[in-house]
Amino acid sequence: MVRERLICIGFSLFFVTQAMIFAGHFYFYVKGYEFATIEGTSMLPTLENGQTAIISHNIPDGNLTNMIVVFGEKNICHRCIRDEGQWLTFKGDNNSFSEHATRDELKAILVKVSQNPFLDSIVLGFQ
Repeated sequence: MVRERLICIGFSLFFVTQAMIFAGHFYFYVKGYEFATIEGTSMLPTLENGQTAIISHNIPDGNLTNMIVVFGEKNICHRCIRDEGQWLTFKGDNNSFSEHATRDELKAILVKVSQNPFLDSIVLGFQ
């Protein structure tokens, strides 16, 4: 009898844990988060080639100065150095030149560089 109860408790804990993990991942994507791989060296030393980043497609309405954003057809990831309303100026931390785009060309903002994507997706899903 005790053995059956322990097995039942074990299965219950396992399924509750799995349900929480699934819910965290589900809400991660529902909230507009996504994983992206950094390519290139234009954002060194802040972002390195091959790092996994978490981006959000929910772009805030306020000033974007100093935020790292994804923009343009080639999904360029640079820091916003000037926000003039509709017009934005971007520059890679490792670049000597700047680029310009409109707010309409923004695709996402960088939320964080992920060291553990599995755990980060669960945590961000529940925030």
